[in-house]
Amino acid sequence: MIEHIRHIKTSGTIVRSSPFLISRLLRNIDFARARHVVQLGVGTGCITRALLKRMRPDARLVSLELNQVFVEECREIRDPRLTLVQGCAGSLRRIVADAGIEAPLDYVVSSLPLAIMDDRLVERILRESDRLLADDGMFLQYQYSLSQRGALERRFRDVKVGFTLANIPPAFVYECTQHGRRAAAR
Repeated sequence: MIEHIRHIKTSGTIVRSSPFLISRLLRNIDFARARHVVQLGVGTGCITRALLKRMRPDARLVSLELNQVFVEECREIRDPRLTLVQGCAGSLRRIVADAGIEAPLDYVVSSLPLAIMDDRLVERILRESDRLLADDGMFLQYQYSLSQRGALERRFRDVKVGFTLANIPPAFVYECTQHGRRAAAR
């Protein structure tokens, strides 16, 4: 918790995500088919561990975290499917390529505090995520406000918003897809 307070600008919160939020965030992932998943914002690793627990044995998870303290804390997660990267999500395309994963991605799961980030960086992260996702892929994001809903709706064709009170603070969960936009554009 001390590190969350000390690094509030990169963690966006002072407490871990609750099991209820994690369950809500991950509930629409088809783990039976997901082979390439990217996580933006590892924090203390609670969502990382939940992803790995549910993922197929041949799936890959690339998890990005800017904060070195959190990266070091998560290095104790020993799983050959996990590639842990200290880096900025604005360099997502390069990081995914460096990890040896060829697009498309099945899911991008984000815990980034978009509401306190620079708008240009948020747009770059959303654009790169969208470009890397499969046609039927999904961008999942949780936030503590609706302030970035417009940014998500400008980037993704279909944005569904859920909510969970069972977290401190309560959180909104965004499920973003393109549902045929790419197919229609061909």
